Amino acid sequence: MQAIDQAVLQFFVSHRVEWLSYLMLVITYSGGYLVATLVTVLSMVSLAAHHHPKKILPLALGVVGNALTIFVLKNIFDKARPGLGAFYLESSFSFPSGHSAIAVALYGYLIYTIWSQNHHSLKKPAIWLLSILVILIGISRLYLGVHYLSDVLAGYAVGAIWLAIAIRISKNLKT
Repeated sequence: MQAIDQAVLQFFVSHRVEWLSYLMLVITYSGGYLVATLVTVLSMVSLAAHHHPKKILPLALGVVGNALTIFVLKNIFDKARPGLGAFYLESSFSFPSGHSAIAVALYGYLIYTIWSQNHHSLKKPAIWLLSILVILIGISRLYLGVHYLSDVLAGYAVGAIWLAIAIRISKNLKT
């Protein structure tokens, strides 16, 4: 896997262009803890305002559980970030990618919540936009040279586990 990690890192670093680097930086912030916290809180308020209080607890548990899992795993694996070609410096460990994990856990839960609504004019566009955002957040971590492919894939896996837990809780609260 190290050879693949290095090849993917080298590909993105060698094909970087300035304008796209700044766009990827904006996208990567969408998976950062500050924006994720803001989106989570606003989503909880929106769920309450739209009379979906049973969807709030699973969202909160999924996001917090995901963040705690990432923190523990980063400290267990203690994997250094890529040293060569990083667009900016990160201070935490590399494995797994917290941005990728939160993208799946948070935005994935929002996709599930939107998907479960019967009719809404923005249902399909919102699902597409959030799905593309999840993918782009992972790509942005690679493009910016702050993660290896294995970090991003592991982050997606952790996020998927917490997304599945949140969905299961949500379905259990319905009945």
